[in-house]
Amino acid sequence: MGLGLFDGGVSVTQHLVDAGYDVLVTDLKDELALADSVAAVRGPRVSFRLGSHDERDFTTADLVVANPAVKPGNPFVAAATAAGVRLDTEIGLFVRACRGRITGITGSAGKSTTSALLHAILAAEPRRRAFLGGNIGRSLLRALPEIEAGDDVILELSSFQLHWLRREGLRPELAVLTNLTPNHLDWHGSFENYRDDKAGIVPAPSGVLVACADDPEARRIAANAPCRVVWTSRSAEACEDVASDAVFWRDDVLVARFSGAERAVLARADVRLLGAHALWNVASAAAAALLRGASDAAIVAAVRAFSGLPHRLAPIGTFGGILCVDDSKSTTPTAAALALAAFDAPVRLLAGGYDKGLDPDPIVRAAARYAAEVVCFGATREALAAALRQGAPSLRISIVEGLAAAAKGAFARSAPGDVLLLSPGHASWDQFENYEERGRVFADTVRAVHSAS
Repeated sequence: MGLGLFDGGVSVTQHLVDAGYDVLVTDLKDELALADSVAAVRGPRVSFRLGSHDERDFTTADLVVANPAVKPGNPFVAAATAAGVRLDTEIGLFVRACRGRITGITGSAGKSTTSALLHAILAAEPRRRAFLGGNIGRSLLRALPEIEAGDDVILELSSFQLHWLRREGLRPELAVLTNLTPNHLDWHGSFENYRDDKAGIVPAPSGVLVACADDPEARRIAANAPCRVVWTSRSAEACEDVASDAVFWRDDVLVARFSGAERAVLARADVRLLGAHALWNVASAAAAALLRGASDAAIVAAVRAFSGLPHRLAPIGTFGGILCVDDSKSTTPTAAALALAAFDAPVRLLAGGYDKGLDPDPIVRAAARYAAEVVCFGATREALAAALRQGAPSLRISIVEGLAAAAKGAFARSAPGDVLLLSPGHASWDQFENYEERGRVFADTVRAVHSAS
């Protein structure tokens, strides 16, 4: 259910065919919209129902594998459940079959960077194999035959994926919770539901949870966890009142404390990532790596080499003295607020997009403190501008419909030494297929404007 345009549905179909199933692929998009994915799975044991769903397909199947983005309460899933049909998802199929050691990572912000950095650390160890997947990169279903016991598997897990894993009681043995702020309320229905699904990552009593002591919701979830907890923090003070092990920053040094003994692991100068919030991600990845037996040397080497992921506070260049930064992966107001705080120079922020039902207040408060201008674009532009006018009345605010026009105008008003920052604080689905396309449009626009000037 839900072939989609990315790797997950294609990998599921190929995996099920290899396992001996006859597979019906059903998607609300038509064949033209799904042309590449359809071509990738077409074969003698695959049939299609595209452009619509038929309830009979769901009630007569032996197994329904739903795209994780399918919302709770979907009537076709409900019909399958009522008929006693087994339900699963791509990530559920993988977790059940995986022989490796799974580390699951989630959070409202920072989970991709933490996942990628942990993978880089473990892959830096000699004679060690690490696989990265889940909500980042390719589906690992096709890698199942090569993943052996003892191999490390790092899974970035979205709240959608965790919703389905939680239904099945599937939990990683080692988990990382970076933070928790409202997100995807249009999907989950409430923050409480979102929080409960995110908390589904907490391991069983035999596992270990790495949790940020600085985040109130993460701290609350970890305090009720049935398993061992290792805390992370940007300050030593936050870990002084916990008896557990911890990995934290003391001034400009990352310190690991296990069984009461402390040691320095790396220095702030080793971190190439932009923004003070990156220190949380580094601490979380280092804590998980140490729990997996990684050496301090591997942590230092990987952190020094890691410059971040595309579309996450990624500098695309300095043009005419203006630093242009692509943070298109910022899809929540909290993420945009963290991005604004990463710079000392005047920031011209491009913000707006699809409305997920989130309170814009974090953007408003951060913009009032850090921004020289906010250009609002996309579906939420009018509502966001109204919130900014009320909460930051002295701030320059512009409203345009599209991102390209927003970038052109803001670039023209920028001066050498300014930062032009795309950190929308909203999803991209109002105008773009995904956040990657949005980031590419921003980069292409500023390069073209600079070339023409």
